Amino acid sequence: MSQQPVLGTIHHFYICVSDYKKSIEFYDSFLPKLGYKMLRNTDKYTGWVNSSLGQFGIAQAREEHKDIKHTRNAVGYHHLAWNATSKEEVDKFYELLVEKNYKILDAPKDYNYAPVYYAVFWEDPDGFKLELCYVPFPYESENKQE
Repeated sequence: MSQQPVLGTIHHFYICVSDYKKSIEFYDSFLPKLGYKMLRNTDKYTGWVNSSLGQFGIAQAREEHKDIKHTRNAVGYHHLAWNATSKEEVDKFYELLVEKNYKILDAPKDYNYAPVYYAVFWEDPDGFKLELCYVPFPYESENKQE
């Protein structure tokens, strides 16, 4: 039986990378631990799917653009965050990142973004900022718009 998509959830998130093979290896090292399965792997596009969260995909940047580096605080993509189900899960995931020798931007800790917000931040081979966070829902934002 097919499942109806949930309105407002992301169908897919797709980025271009400078070293396609290196990025496939990087993302495939942890996406399965977040519940993703590789859906497609061709010479132009690789995608992983999670039935609850949608699809994450990468493609080789075009030759004329592959040496242009990502700038996090310029207009465009800033970072991508995945949900964890506990602080312990974030800590365990951090151990994997350290074991893989990935560039850690911020080790796991509490942030004041919400009443409970615990996260780790790391970087992919092209400098894309990634996050795994534990944020129990629902919560009320302190910056609520009236």
